[in-house]
Amino acid sequence: LKKLITNKFLDKVNYYVQRKKIRNFKPDIIHRTYFDNYKTNLPTVLTVYDLIHEKFHSLYGKDSNYRPKKAAIENADQIICISKNTLNDLKYYYDLKDKKTSVIYLGSDLRYLKNKIIKKKQNTNYLLFVGKRTKYKNFDNFIKAYSLSKKLKNDFKIICFGGGRFSSDEYKLFEENSIERNKIENVNGSDSRLIQLYLNAKALVYPSFYEGFGLPLVEAMSLECPVICSNNSSIPEICADAAEYFDPYNIEDITKKIANVVYSEKRINDLKAKGIKREKNFTWAKCAQETENIYKKLI
Repeated sequence: LKKLITNKFLDKVNYYVQRKKIRNFKPDIIHRTYFDNYKTNLPTVLTVYDLIHEKFHSLYGKDSNYRPKKAAIENADQIICISKNTLNDLKYYYDLKDKKTSVIYLGSDLRYLKNKIIKKKQNTNYLLFVGKRTKYKNFDNFIKAYSLSKKLKNDFKIICFGGGRFSSDEYKLFEENSIERNKIENVNGSDSRLIQLYLNAKALVYPSFYEGFGLPLVEAMSLECPVICSNNSSIPEICADAAEYFDPYNIEDITKKIANVVYSEKRINDLKAKGIKREKNFTWAKCAQETENIYKKLI
């Protein structure tokens, strides 16, 4: 209840500040990146990142009819989705009627920072997991898959970047799967630290049940970190042939596909080469240009 009251209060504050800023700044266009229902007479663009809350409504305590984007969609003149998969999902859950839609991919700038980073010599015998570990991110199945192979456990540790400290439930998960604490580490830090981890990792493992885009995939490819990931949602759209795919619901398959990559220098080099080629499709310059083109059409 306290959280609900706080959110309603913050919504009112945000509405007041937004109206004041618009009145003072006098913009030609409004670009919303969240799903508020504030109406305006100005041309409005809405970016939709994913349909996680609709697809996984039960994880968020909602029923199957939960449609949090409805008002924002109705008030938008143009809708941008960050992948074709997100656009298809949006059409499934919402009646877009005659709404104008576009797909504009995100980008990564870590590739430009790489040259400023000195690649430190360090142990490369680790699998990298980036981002949140809860709910649809499917971290549990990754841990179970890792624990199935004595060879993987002996040869590699797991480094998790971001997502906060390990919880008591996670430590329980490690213990239940016979994973010693020195075999798994949580690291938080800057982009520089993350770049170092990508550059030295044996592979990025990305077991998510669903992604609207999957920015770590592009980051990894741009830094020659082999990608081992789920074969679902937008992920194949982003990685194409530059990844080793597994069924995220099949623990044995996850184990097998990780081993297919980490124990094959040929496959590692193949994924690195394909990743560098693939990631060139995702740049912030391209994202900005395509977004600007939409603005010009609306004004």
